[in-house]
Amino acid sequence: MKSKAFEWTERTIAVLVVLAVSIGALAENPRHKTYVFSGVMNAYSPQTAATGPYEIRGPWSLKLKGDSGKADFSAALDMELSDGWVITKNSGNFDPNARGAHTHHITLVDAEVTPITNGFQVNGTAMFTLNGGPAPATVAPSPVVIEITGGADVEFSNMTLTFAAPGSNHFGAEPLPGVIRSVTEEK
Repeated sequence: MKSKAFEWTERTIAVLVVLAVSIGALAENPRHKTYVFSGVMNAYSPQTAATGPYEIRGPWSLKLKGDSGKADFSAALDMELSDGWVITKNSGNFDPNARGAHTHHITLVDAEVTPITNGFQVNGTAMFTLNGGPAPATVAPSPVVIEITGGADVEFSNMTLTFAAPGSNHFGAEPLPGVIRSVTEEK
């Protein structure tokens, strides 16, 4: 015959085991994990009749927030008129002061994430800076699309950043390519 104290202990142990297994399963569920993608952009804006192409270079990162369907993005980009511009529009004068060098910080917070073939897409409205100050209304704020994709050998290898108006007036409307250098799980 079992005592009441022993029955209570068996039930308590059973509840604790079920609770521990449930917590362990929740912790192992990858849908609840946050991933951080980071890489580098090395791109050119399109050449227009007036200017360009601009070289666009710099690091970027994207934080995929588990199964929330949201992501944060940031990029710190340098832009300057390319050698092509120097040759075609500036008579071969390679003076650095004539190349219009400037910087942009681009950020999105809680942008929408949707799956696409070989990866996912992030849509949102980006905020910009220009040389550390506010960007003119001719570029900010601006809708953007970020695509993170891969292939058979590398699950996530490529990134593109595409601007809609008004940002496309400065960066162009073509997807700007970048590479993924790392994907890490945030604890």
